[in-house]
Amino acid sequence: MDDMGYADIGAFGAEGYETPNLDRMAAEGRVFTDFYVTQAVCSASRAGLMTGCYNVRVGILGALGPGAKDGLNASEMTMAEVFKQKGYATACYGKWHLGHHEKFLPKQHGFDDYFGLPYSNDMWPYHPGVRHLPEEERLKRWPHLPLIDGNEVVNPKVSPADQEQLTTQYTERAVLFIERNKEKPFFLYVPHSMVHVPLYVSEKFKGKSGKGLFGDVMMEVDWSVGEILGAVRKHGLEKDTMVVFTSDNGPWLSYGDHAGSAGPLREGKGTMFEGGCREPTVMWWPGKIPAGTKTAVPAMTIDLLPTFAGLIGAELPDHAIDGKDIWPIVAGAEGAESPQEAYYFYYGS
Repeated sequence: MDDMGYADIGAFGAEGYETPNLDRMAAEGRVFTDFYVTQAVCSASRAGLMTGCYNVRVGILGALGPGAKDGLNASEMTMAEVFKQKGYATACYGKWHLGHHEKFLPKQHGFDDYFGLPYSNDMWPYHPGVRHLPEEERLKRWPHLPLIDGNEVVNPKVSPADQEQLTTQYTERAVLFIERNKEKPFFLYVPHSMVHVPLYVSEKFKGKSGKGLFGDVMMEVDWSVGEILGAVRKHGLEKDTMVVFTSDNGPWLSYGDHAGSAGPLREGKGTMFEGGCREPTVMWWPGKIPAGTKTAVPAMTIDLLPTFAGLIGAELPDHAIDGKDIWPIVAGAEGAESPQEAYYFYYGS
């Protein structure tokens, strides 16, 4: 998820709207109460997730904008490239935000298929910081927002109406990918554009939550989780499929009721207080991950890549990475402790 707060889903104390699919995922899986990201801002956080490295190690700080010249270096091994070693089909549907030039896009980093926005959905001429200016002036600061399929721009000027369809489109592509690859191993990454502001929701959830636009958007996100898990169950893949739900950073609190809640934690996105970097995380794998359990052993997104590599018998990159295999914690092994001596928190460089 993008900018989702610690208390934005039912299992972590959300109030005023329902997240039944995520609640079921938590009841059938394991809740991580102390799960962290490397930095409480978009690109930096995603760099940590994708490479198993602190983002400062790979040189990606903050949030890359449409004017950025850099992105994820080709020498890094991404999660998708780990899975490609073992012949997995791979796809990414959603917000990438690790460089928008073609050489940085998902298809150049181990993904067979990609559909989504190259960066945040507010990086466009309707950005609140420039809304008061004439269009010509706005476009100097924020060019039109492109929608990309593979390496091709399929919509060069994403509109507000187009944004209302993003959650649905990402979900439909994800379900189709599972259907297409049900007979072989696959790795699917779904980085939703929501709940990053500006918030958009499809007609099917408008006004449904009774908790305003944010609640409506959260209901649609929960629907998406239900569709994806439903596709896994439909094809009888639940005993063979591990699913992880988490967020890139905490809520963007300055947007008031258009932002989520960090619940009991201090602050949100853009700070390295707990509300910025501690994320609501659920892991699900019936028969392998103990149902209805919870752990407070600290873990971080950097640990996912080496954990996945361990599960499928893939090689780690030759260069140093910072993540460690946390499978004993995920599997609820008795007395499992963190393999990390400590986690380090940076802001900026």
